[in-house]
Amino acid sequence: MRFSLIFFFAFFLVSSDLHSQNFEIGPQIGGMVYTGDLDPPQFGQHFQNLNFTYGLHLKYNFNRYLDLRLNFNKGAVNGRDSLGSADWQRKRNLSFESDITEFALMVESNILGFSTDERDNKAFSPYAFAGIAIYKFNPRTLYNGAYINLQPLGTEGQGMPGRPEKYKLTQFAVPIGGGMKFRMSEQISIGLEVNVRFLFTDYLDDVSTTYVAYEDLLNANGADAARLANREFEYLGNTDPYLQATGDIRGKPEVNDYYMTGM
Repeated sequence: MRFSLIFFFAFFLVSSDLHSQNFEIGPQIGGMVYTGDLDPPQFGQHFQNLNFTYGLHLKYNFNRYLDLRLNFNKGAVNGRDSLGSADWQRKRNLSFESDITEFALMVESNILGFSTDERDNKAFSPYAFAGIAIYKFNPRTLYNGAYINLQPLGTEGQGMPGRPEKYKLTQFAVPIGGGMKFRMSEQISIGLEVNVRFLFTDYLDDVSTTYVAYEDLLNANGADAARLANREFEYLGNTDPYLQATGDIRGKPEVNDYYMTGM
C-alpha cells in the first residue's frame, strides 16, 4: 500500500509533462461503494460504507468528441446487516469486506466537444462512457477477532451435490457512467465523474440464494462454513449455532450486486 501511494503521487507530479494533444495520462482519487444483498435500507446509509479509491488512466483523444480510455482502479467495498432497519436483516447478522482491483477499457464521448488546445473554445463538456472491465475481489468477514475468506468455505453449499460450484474471484464487469470535464490549461484538465459497474455475479458479498441446513453444511464444507452461513446466534447472544432449514431465503439471486465510484 505504501509503495502504491508513493507511485501514485509521483505519477501526479509528472503527469503534466506526459500530456499531449492526443494522449492524456493522470491520476484519479475518490470513493467506492457497493450495492447488494447486505444493503442498508436507506440510500444515504450507503455512504457509511464508503471507501477510498485511487487509480490511473491513459487516454487517447481521436477528436473533440471521442476518446479511448484505459483505466486502473484500486479500492474496497463492504456491507453489514447491522445497519438494517428490518428485524430479519439485523438477525441474519452477516457482514463482508473486499478489496477491488480493476482494469477497464472504455469509449468516452464528449457531448459538447472538448479540446486541450487553448485556442479552441471547447474547454468544458459533459461526457459519458461505457466499456468492459476485469476485476478481482475476495470477500472476507471478521469472526472471533480474525478475518476469514468466505469464498473457499462455500457458505451456501457450493460444491455440494445439487448446489453450484464456487464462484470465481476474477470476473468481468460492464462500467457505465458520466461526468463533467474542464480544461485548466493546455497541460492540465480536471474531471468529476460517477462510474457504475454492472456485474455478472451476485456473490460480491458472498450472499445470493438460500441456506443449507447447519448439519448438512457442517458435514460437507466444515465448521467455519456452517457457522458463518447464518450468524443469528451471535446477534441473539448465543453460543450454539442457529439451525436454519435448507431452502430458506438467504439473499436476492434475481438481482446481481454492483459497485460504483465517484472520482
